[in-house]
Amino acid sequence: MAADPQTKAAKLRRDYEAAKAQIQALGYILPGSLQKRLYRCGKPNCRCATHNLLHGPYYQWTRKIGGKTVNMNLEEEAAQKAREWIKNDKNLRKLCRRLERISAALLQTNSKVKKASQKP
Repeated sequence: MAADPQTKAAKLRRDYEAAKAQIQALGYILPGSLQKRLYRCGKPNCRCATHNLLHGPYYQWTRKIGGKTVNMNLEEEAAQKAREWIKNDKNLRKLCRRLERISAALLQTNSKVKKASQKP
């Protein structure tokens, strides 16, 4: 048995407000990804060549700017912050998609919307 439209709309509005509150609780956001890298320098007598002890770790933040991939090297402390902010960005995007789904469902609940493939 389907819930009546008013009850469904009220639940959707509550869900929407809950998602908005989660967005407000997010801290700083940062798009892109963070990678921890270890390098071999290529010098034949270096520890990385003789004992397989690689240089690093080095942290690299990667993102797109104007359609181009841009990298920035970060110190460990900045990398820890960046990791959290990147996680916040992913959560923000997820919550925005949720808001879109709720909005579409609310629109369908509140009106008699026909799908584009249906004939009038």
